[in-house]
Amino acid sequence: MSEQVFLDFSLNFNLRQTKKNMPTIIYALFTFRGRQYKVNIGAKVYPTQWNKRKQIATISNGQTRLDNHNNEIVNKKIRSLLAIFEEKKNYLCENLERIDFLFEEMRQAINPNLKTRYTIMKDNNQLSATLILSQMAEKNILSENSRKIYLGYVTAFKEYLEAKGISNSLSAINTDVLEDYQQFLLERNPVKIKTLLNKVKGIVTLINHANKDKAIKANINTNGITYLEDKRSKEQKKSKQVPLTEEQLLAIYNYADLRPREVEARDLFICQCLLGQRISDLPKIFKGEYTITKLEDGNEVISFIVQKTTEEATLYLFPVVKEILERYKETGFKYIDLLTEDERIVKKNEAKLNRTIKQVCEKAGLDSDINYVEQIGSNITKKRKKLFELIHTQTARHTFITLMCRLGIPKEDVIIATAHTDTTMIDDVYLHETVNDKGTRLINSLKKIKGSTLFKIEEANNMVDTTMNEEETVKKPISTASVTDNITFDTLLDTQFFASKINKAVELQSQVGHLKNGKLCSYDNEITSLVSEIEKFSQSSTPDSDVAKQYVKQLSVGKQSDLHDCFREMIIKCVKIGISKDAIMQFINKAFEISLLDNERFTNIKEITTALLDKRNQG
Repeated sequence: MSEQVFLDFSLNFNLRQTKKNMPTIIYALFTFRGRQYKVNIGAKVYPTQWNKRKQIATISNGQTRLDNHNNEIVNKKIRSLLAIFEEKKNYLCENLERIDFLFEEMRQAINPNLKTRYTIMKDNNQLSATLILSQMAEKNILSENSRKIYLGYVTAFKEYLEAKGISNSLSAINTDVLEDYQQFLLERNPVKIKTLLNKVKGIVTLINHANKDKAIKANINTNGITYLEDKRSKEQKKSKQVPLTEEQLLAIYNYADLRPREVEARDLFICQCLLGQRISDLPKIFKGEYTITKLEDGNEVISFIVQKTTEEATLYLFPVVKEILERYKETGFKYIDLLTEDERIVKKNEAKLNRTIKQVCEKAGLDSDINYVEQIGSNITKKRKKLFELIHTQTARHTFITLMCRLGIPKEDVIIATAHTDTTMIDDVYLHETVNDKGTRLINSLKKIKGSTLFKIEEANNMVDTTMNEEETVKKPISTASVTDNITFDTLLDTQFFASKINKAVELQSQVGHLKNGKLCSYDNEITSLVSEIEKFSQSSTPDSDVAKQYVKQLSVGKQSDLHDCFREMIIKCVKIGISKDAIMQFINKAFEISLLDNERFTNIKEITTALLDKRNQG
């Protein structure tokens, strides 16, 4: 709001009849901007028992007990209304976007039994379009949080009408105006496509409510609007929301070198990730405001009504959650003030909490590069940030849902905890499945097929867990000693892509030309396919060394010389099956990058490999 606003309004009480000797209605006389509005307070008094100067009903020994009783009720009502009036003044000073609803706010406060009416004016044609749209938000948007967002949309639309010199009336609004508003937002501030579309579609939603309202009958056609298109794929829209792995959660939880505020932020975030709840619902859990149900098998679950949707969530408190809750049971939080249900305090402090969470995640080693896609206005932009920079409280809910599904929990059961009514939101927003996730689910399902000749799964060699997204791994510095003491090269980069496929190709090559069921067999096509996969992976731009380091921690060998022999054997196998020189050299370079090879061995192996390749080329 660009103009100055002075809330010069007052509240007085008058009688409907002042001369008749019978109980008469008391009116609250509310004055604002030179206009007066009368509201029946729902109480009566004898005119002779009303003190006009003091604005109260008289209490006197000269009156009957019944009169004094009735007048006490009147005075109690007036005192209550005056207190409410002061509250409303303070509230409106903090929420100026509701200034157009001042009368209705006071009217409902004075007498809640009165039916809501749209306006102080009888003729809707006299009302501004933005006031009517605000009224539609008040009437039809049930959630308080959502209602505030829609009122913000109306404020932005009002600024557009003023900037363009368009009449603030329903008759002036049409499809052309709404499309021009979209372009106006795009040119004024080319924000994220989702934010822009929400503003336009929010106004359209309120217009449609006004169209349906019998008292308004806006009659504005909104069907022909051409919206700015979000050109990103479903995966691209989700690319900035990166769910964490269980390994990463453990890295966060076990990291000890933190300041007191960081410890509290870490604990809150871990609880969120293990419970799948919004930050607004954590106060209930930490305060113990939930119902405990003991199941037949002896396990316990808790349930409560979530703040945003008023749906019921049913949760299991994992041991780590119980540990954290017990830790803060007596003392509470000293540095983070989020466990209040005051929405304004939570919103104010959540940004500070998010900054602290990022600091914790950076310290814990979550600094891998994440590529994501944004559409700013009509332009699609590829961006890159460190993982910790993208983590915030909302990441927790995405993490919980994704991990539950990766661990085999059906989506229909996951929504019991998240309080969704169906799985649509999980599929569209929260679940982040990589190709590995989808492939693993597919293979596990196919393995269940029995008794089929055509539809059967071959057992793969050296199978490992591949559900971890390479760009989402925890990067921690690993010394040369730790690498050489805890690795076999067969699983160095990725067992699936290198060791298993190289060994498979060598095995097939050894079988070329052998007889099977009386037929001469050849595996040239299969070998070529495997070689292609190996080369493609070797030459990709993904941080393969990060993946290597994850496997390093899980493996062990005896002597360092055994490791080098293992590596040399692998290189010989690559030469044997026909891997290109470029791919093999990249393979060797990666080993050098993670300190598997020192300078001397690096030079030595390159020379040996070059000689072997030359010999291969000579036939």
